[in-house]
Amino acid sequence: MHTLFACHCVCSNRFRLSSLWRMSFVIEKIEAFAKTLDESIGRYKLSFTLSAKKMKNNEYNISVLHWYSVKYSEENIDKVPANKKGVYSFVICQHSKVLPQHGYVLYIGCTGLEPNRSLRDRYKEYFWPSHIVKRPHIARMIGTWHEVLWFSFAPVDDDFSSDDLKKLERQLNTALLPPFSQNDLEAEARTRHSIYP
Repeated sequence: MHTLFACHCVCSNRFRLSSLWRMSFVIEKIEAFAKTLDESIGRYKLSFTLSAKKMKNNEYNISVLHWYSVKYSEENIDKVPANKKGVYSFVICQHSKVLPQHGYVLYIGCTGLEPNRSLRDRYKEYFWPSHIVKRPHIARMIGTWHEVLWFSFAPVDDDFSSDDLKKLERQLNTALLPPFSQNDLEAEARTRHSIYP
């Protein structure tokens, strides 16, 4: 009887150990699969707010902007004006003979609020790790999409004031609500946007 009980205990313990090992193996497989999903899809997921009404609003404090684009690369620094202030954006786009026309505006900013700070000066800052890591959302944007990221910019005249430039930045952000532009919206849009993070 004691021998039978001892054998049952040993077998039970072996079964438990075997079950734990199997469960550990299964969890490892599931974790590996989840990591693969995260690396292939999850880390690229973004949420966009697309308001037709806001996009169609034409109440801007400037009548025309001429936009230019360069692929996000240090090789293109010289293509960005060194003597002009203005607004700029980061856009995901992959030019292709197969893909339909597309462009995902991720961020809109402005430069020139401080004297002698040009579009080129601002563009160059997006290649400085010390500047980027202080802004986690920008670090994610560049770290994740740099291969398909474009820097679009629109210079403004020298007599366009800093207040007007900041207002224009808010107007553009309010129209397109880019996912990485966090606070540069008009007051009413910022309040309403915060309700649906």
